[in-house]
Amino acid sequence: MKLVLWDIDGTLVSFGGIAGEAMRAAVLATYGMTPTSERRSYAGKTDLRIIAETLPDLAPDAIRAGLPAFETAYIELLATMASAQRDRIRALPGAQAAIARLAREDVHQAPLTGNVAGAARVKLDLTGLSEHMDFDSGAYGGDDPAREALPAYALARASARTGRTFAASDIVIIGDTAHDISCARAVGARVVAVATGPYTAAELASYGADAVLADLTDAEALVAAVMWAG
Repeated sequence: MKLVLWDIDGTLVSFGGIAGEAMRAAVLATYGMTPTSERRSYAGKTDLRIIAETLPDLAPDAIRAGLPAFETAYIELLATMASAQRDRIRALPGAQAAIARLAREDVHQAPLTGNVAGAARVKLDLTGLSEHMDFDSGAYGGDDPAREALPAYALARASARTGRTFAASDIVIIGDTAHDISCARAVGARVVAVATGPYTAAELASYGADAVLADLTDAEALVAAVMWAG
C-alpha cells in the first residue's frame, strides 16, 4: 500500500485570497497584534511559521499558547467568508477526478498541508474534495512550524490508523512548491510535483521532484507517477 499525502493550496484548491484575509483577521483577534514585518511569500509554509514571520516580536511559546484560539477564529472566518464568496474558491482542474482515480489503487490518501487541521477540512469540504481523504492520518500546520517535520506526523498517524508499517518507498507526497519537495526528502519519500502554484515545471524539476506534471487533469499520468516502483 502507498501512503499518498496531498498538499492543499495550489495543488488541489484555490481560495482566491480569502484564506489570507481570514488569517490576518484571526491573527489580530487572537494575538491583538497587527503584522510588524513586510508580507513574505507564504507558499508551502506552515500556519505556525506564517504567524511567526507575521509577528516576529512574539515569542514562540506565546504563539503556541494562542494557537487553539487562533484556529477557532480562523476556521469560523474562513468558512463564513468562503461560503459568502463562493465565486472566489474552486477545486483546481482535475483534482476531484485525480483523488477518485487514486482511490481505485492500493493507496491510503491524507492531507499533508501547511494549514491547521480545521482549515484543511473547510477547504476540502467546500470544494468537494473530502471524499477518500483520511483527515486523521494527515499532518498539519499546527503540528510543527517546520514543513520538513510534518511527514513524520502523517506517517505515525497513518500507521496507527491502518495497522501498517510504511517504508519510505511507500510514501508519496504531491505538492506544488519546493517546500513539498524538501519535506519529502526529509523522510526519503517520493515526490510528485504539479506546476499549478508559484513554481514552473522547470523549477520544480530543478529542486529534485521525482515527477513533474503540468496539472492534475491527466489522472492516468498521476497514477503512473505515484505507483512508479523504480
